[in-house]
Amino acid sequence: MLDRKARWKTATKHPLGLILGLLLCILSVQSAGVYAAADSPDKLTPQEAERLNSLHKHLCSSKQLSCDYVDSIFEDSRLTIYEPPPPSVSQGPAESRVRQANPYLTARFGLLTPQSLERCRSFIQAHAMAFEAAEHIYGVPREVICGHLRIETDFGIVTPRTPYPLGRTPAVDRLVSLYVRRPATVRSSSRFLSRQRFAETQLIDLLAAAKKNEWDLFEIPGSSTGAIGLVQFEPSVFDVAVDADGDGRIDLFDPEDAILSVAHYLVTRGWDDKPEHQKRAVYEYYGGHYNSDRYKYYMRAVLAYADAARTYLKEHPLEAEVNLPEPQDWQPANPDQSASTSPEPTN
Repeated sequence: MLDRKARWKTATKHPLGLILGLLLCILSVQSAGVYAAADSPDKLTPQEAERLNSLHKHLCSSKQLSCDYVDSIFEDSRLTIYEPPPPSVSQGPAESRVRQANPYLTARFGLLTPQSLERCRSFIQAHAMAFEAAEHIYGVPREVICGHLRIETDFGIVTPRTPYPLGRTPAVDRLVSLYVRRPATVRSSSRFLSRQRFAETQLIDLLAAAKKNEWDLFEIPGSSTGAIGLVQFEPSVFDVAVDADGDGRIDLFDPEDAILSVAHYLVTRGWDDKPEHQKRAVYEYYGGHYNSDRYKYYMRAVLAYADAARTYLKEHPLEAEVNLPEPQDWQPANPDQSASTSPEPTN
């Protein structure tokens, strides 16, 4: 089940995790004031309350959802409305002529440091069978999977710089807030409608997955756009997530489910033995327009980390080899299934 215990388990898998997990608890208390501006539904402006009611009706009318279930979410006292994130700022003509440094390769991000690469090695060591299965079934190398998990959530490891690698606000609250509360910086009605459409689509998929997997939505933290888990999947791509342990439920906070889910996602985006297809699949994980994006920062960072991790693992071998079961013992999850992902709201 996706709950706080699962997040604690992930954080404490690393030797430093227990200490940093305690730090997380302390920071949670100290930073409570950060969310003092959050509102319960009964404190919304009339216009916001109207939007909330409209969202409620739209979700109830969805064929994927039971209205009784939707009612239970909207009637839950834990539902909270936050200030949504400001829209992304598009580069202007002058900015686009000057190439900026790849933000993932800065010293502050520390992507290619020995400490960062050791986290990949430790994660592979702890979940070697899942990595072997991912490569055997989907053909995705462990180093590439590490690249995504490192950049997305740093393997879920709590650090002083990132005390909340998996988020600390429920994804459902984030998406409802995105629909209900209009940032002052969004002056165009069409741009706000685009954000609302995004939020509604993601909420339908999030609620459907929560009902199917028996998740408590208010115990599932998410990003500002509702992405969850070690993999930071947005709800619209939950259908490519993999139940690695066969317990009948998807848990994107569980390392094994996360590892195979990343591999399966890349395959549904065209990953095969051709390098160009591999680049496009890795690029698709972040989203954008491959042909028009001159920089491809995310893709370049993932592949740079994979190359560095490959070298690091040769110099620092795993403690023991993994004996892979016979091929017939592995059952790929939805190997032919494809999915479409909605882009993040950028306006």
